[in-house]
Amino acid sequence: MSRYASISGIVVTLAAQPADQAAYSPCALTLTVQDFYGNQNTVILEPTTYVLNQAPIRQGDMIIVFYDTQTPMPLIYPPQYRAIAVVKPAYAQSAYLDIFDKNQLSSDGMLKLELSSLTETRTQNGQIYDGSLTDRLLLVLFGTTTRSIPAQTVAESITVFCG
Repeated sequence: MSRYASISGIVVTLAAQPADQAAYSPCALTLTVQDFYGNQNTVILEPTTYVLNQAPIRQGDMIIVFYDTQTPMPLIYPPQYRAIAVVKPAYAQSAYLDIFDKNQLSSDGMLKLELSSLTETRTQNGQIYDGSLTDRLLLVLFGTTTRSIPAQTVAESITVFCG
């Protein structure tokens, strides 16, 4: 099982984090994200949350939020997640956050990457990355996949988390 999970859905509300919360940060945002089943999730965007291409998040946007499953979270409803990364995908685009091995297989064994000459690989701050991808946390954007296990896809872009 991967350490990282995701929520996909539409941003229903977007607000500054309430000052009465124990972990209050004036730079944090609280989002309500409604998934495709109608479930609502609360997502906290902190100043350290990576937002792909620094895309502004607005009400009505379709987003994919990644969070760490090993981070403690309050047992409340709706669920509340602290986002590690957020992506506003293009039409028919998917995203995956995980650590990949030397064969470009994700740690949960569910996605195998193929790299092409068109695959753009960059660091979080947008610099070109030409080092090894082995055992690095990668945010991968891709289109179609095979229906095999593991699913195989050609990565459109990869963001390498170097820290």
